[in-house]
Amino acid sequence: MSLPASLPASLALAHFTSVWMGWRYLLSQRGEYAAFISWVSVIGLALGVAVLIVVISVMNGFDQELRSRILGTVPHIVILAPDQNAALPELDADVGVRAVFPFFEADGMVARNGGVNAVAVYGLDARGIAALDVLRDNMRQGSLQALVDTPGSLIMGAPLARYLGLFQGDSVNLVLTAPAGNTIKPRIERFQLAGTFEIGAELDYGLALIGYADARQRGLAATGRFGTRLLLVDPLVIDPTVAALRAQLPAEWQIVDWRADFGELFRAVRLEKAMMFLLLLLIVAVAAFNIVSAQTMLVHERRADIAILRTMGASGGLILRMVLVQGLSVATLGIGLGVALGVALAYRVTETVAALEQLFGARLLDAFYLDELPALIMVSDIVTISAMSLALCFVSALLPARRAAALHPADALHGG
Repeated sequence: MSLPASLPASLALAHFTSVWMGWRYLLSQRGEYAAFISWVSVIGLALGVAVLIVVISVMNGFDQELRSRILGTVPHIVILAPDQNAALPELDADVGVRAVFPFFEADGMVARNGGVNAVAVYGLDARGIAALDVLRDNMRQGSLQALVDTPGSLIMGAPLARYLGLFQGDSVNLVLTAPAGNTIKPRIERFQLAGTFEIGAELDYGLALIGYADARQRGLAATGRFGTRLLLVDPLVIDPTVAALRAQLPAEWQIVDWRADFGELFRAVRLEKAMMFLLLLLIVAVAAFNIVSAQTMLVHERRADIAILRTMGASGGLILRMVLVQGLSVATLGIGLGVALGVALAYRVTETVAALEQLFGARLLDAFYLDELPALIMVSDIVTISAMSLALCFVSALLPARRAAALHPADALHGG
């Protein structure tokens, strides 16, 4: 059985009619209180969406800063041979590795003028220095090249040097531990401070760099471990690389990746971001549910008009779409304003925080590693927030629309 040729045109006309009538009733609300509730819904949605976008963008920025500052410094993967003098086999070029260089790692303490601080000790050669862009670009004094050119050189974080009262050229005692039977004994090595770095992370207080050749010549194998350090193209996509390395290396070789030390930190950041998203989405949900009140009042205000439309032959579907258009128009306006406000605030979040600090007379960024709040505005986040907000508003507007569609004309005219 074929459909009448005029059916698509009739459906289009019905949809246009419901949209036109919905807009007309929305813009001509007679009750001041109903109009006030509608505007409250718009403002509440705008503020909720804006806050959600700003907070998620700031957390994206923090996540990006953590990745660049921490993962740009710590070893992505360290390969340890059973024999510390064994050579690394040739690796395939398709395992996602950007740089390979020999590496020394130990735990120790730096001591000077009665001050002591625990540090991780890294030994780097020329290839390692060339690969670590983050450290090289954030040197405050001296140069990483001193680790290769000047034996006995040591480089540490600028905040740690200030804490210990050290200046470039001062001598530094590096205290390492070596096993001695059933116990350990300290081993003190003297170095000279050749430079300082500051990357704006906790490593500024807990990392000391020495030359790889120094570690070899001083026989520091007993105090730490020699291995091969791999710098990955994308340290977050690490499982395929680890699997490929295990397939290529002998079974007795050990593979340690950055997740052993910093995996919990990044998991905590992701969990915090998810929890903040859900909590702030509740604010949007509360604002969305205000649409129920606004639309219920509008339906009550237009009971007589709806009854007249029904007696003139308007279908329940047309009435439902008409009321839905009113609710979704309020929602779209609120979400649109919220997206615009949220993107603007996220783009200028540092200036916004500075204005709040001046307004309330309090420092919000005291004891903070970064001088400004990082923000990363992602289109996918904005689309997700807008879609979820619109879905909540649709659910909120559906109940009054269904009640309006089920309204009996005789009851409405009698009560109106």
